[in-house]
Amino acid sequence: MRPLALTSAEITTMVYPTELEERVRDLLLELAGGERGLKEEKFTSHYGYSFKVLTVKLGREAAESLLKRIICSLGEFDFFSLMDTLESHIDGRDLYLRLDKQDLALGRYSLFTGDPGGYVRIRLTFRKKAVNLEPALREMRESQCPGT
Repeated sequence: MRPLALTSAEITTMVYPTELEERVRDLLLELAGGERGLKEEKFTSHYGYSFKVLTVKLGREAAESLLKRIICSLGEFDFFSLMDTLESHIDGRDLYLRLDKQDLALGRYSLFTGDPGGYVRIRLTFRKKAVNLEPALREMRESQCPGT
């Protein structure tokens, strides 16, 4: 089995009334590699604010492509920050990442470090428990990412 054998991925973000919903939808679908099947849920907060949660689920090939795109597109600082904190992003078979939504809208990939709401949440699910991912992710970046 390949060390980074994924089974699926799920990309989720919130759309607030202050955001252009169509732009956020397009951003999510672009991140998903053109996959369709966007799921939408509407919520109202305790204080009466409304927002939507958009989710796209990806199969194995699209999930593997997404992981490679993220690893190859992260800046050096974000990549090394991820490697330093990788264990805190893993739960069983899942690797959780949060990317900055605003940066994605500008065509940049960066880890999100702000307050809730401004991120795109990605859950990557592996076939087996996600262990020893750091060497595999470093190898991916070195061998499959041009210019890194």
